[in-house]
Amino acid sequence: MVKKILNILLVGATVFSIALCSSGEKKEQAAPEPGSEQNAAASRNVNVDSPADVINNQIKDFRYPDGITRPGFSYKKADVSAGDFSEWSKANIAVIKDGISKLPDAWALEITGHTDQVGPEQAEGDKKGNVFYGDIRAKAVKQALVKQGIPANRIVVKSAGSSSPVSGLDAKDPKNRRVTFKFVEQGK
Repeated sequence: MVKKILNILLVGATVFSIALCSSGEKKEQAAPEPGSEQNAAASRNVNVDSPADVINNQIKDFRYPDGITRPGFSYKKADVSAGDFSEWSKANIAVIKDGISKLPDAWALEITGHTDQVGPEQAEGDKKGNVFYGDIRAKAVKQALVKQGIPANRIVVKSAGSSSPVSGLDAKDPKNRRVTFKFVEQGK
């Protein structure tokens, strides 16, 4: 009972002090300097992520093969095994389908094929080059995603070759032989 009375008195005293300290008079505000709206907006820390940013943040660590149960694609191969991809898609396909459904038709899932740094980047003589292998890996994963119900017209493929190795790994590590995902606006 005593605690309730003390709490009521404390709240009352707080309200009373706020009422006494605040003034009913309006204070004049200085006119903003030209261009200050931009500075004020820039100084605010507004976090307005687009739907694509939110989804890309969710899929930023997606890769196939996952690098754990299977380190990477076989050397010079684009081997997407049905069982392995089925396991991968159980954990990842729902987020990709959600992205496809939430984003306008102008947005597509970009699949980028990567390689290790063994061999030349571009074709040389009888060697097809890393760009070629990155491309066929991205196309193989696209086919697997289409079989999972992702519309083919909402998927684009590209090859990074060996230009983007996994951070912290040797450039020749098999874990570099992978594909990565992100949503991009087509035509931009």
